[in-house]
Amino acid sequence: MEQTNTLLEDVLVIKSPAFFDQRGGFIKLFNQQATVLEHYEIKQVNFVQNKEKGIIRGLHYQTGAFAESKFFRVLRGSIQLAFVDLRTSPLDYKKASTITLDKPDMGVLIPKGFATGYLTLEANTDVLYYSDNIYEPSSEKGIRWDDPLFKIQWLTFNPDLSQKDRAWPNMNNTNEQ
Repeated sequence: MEQTNTLLEDVLVIKSPAFFDQRGGFIKLFNQQATVLEHYEIKQVNFVQNKEKGIIRGLHYQTGAFAESKFFRVLRGSIQLAFVDLRTSPLDYKKASTITLDKPDMGVLIPKGFATGYLTLEANTDVLYYSDNIYEPSSEKGIRWDDPLFKIQWLTFNPDLSQKDRAWPNMNNTNEQ
């Protein structure tokens, strides 16, 4: 597995070995023996089916003992993956970035302390993401998808959002991070 860095510290783009022939293909989606993933312990795997283009899920994160790193892949379709650094110590505090994922051999590892979300860029998009912690509703937090503080350049102006995601506050309006 090959890794490259993104614009924000500690967020890694990981390219997996892929093999294709006339029968189809094989992609090693996760290999804990790969240097970049050797300390990543999977506790939960989530598969999300998105029926329509223009769906935004997020921005979500968990706090305290349930803070989590996430490793995203797109199995079918494409997404604009957004991530916001909420760690108070690095130079990238409150900075946001996005990356397009449209191939199953590409993944993005986002460490603890980031809020994440994504926009589906086409209908019938399937997303797989691994987490190094379990989902705990009492630790879940969120930030409004279009919070002006982060200046995320979403590729839509009128997304399809869940009621929960629509209700998240802007970062300036939250007491907790």
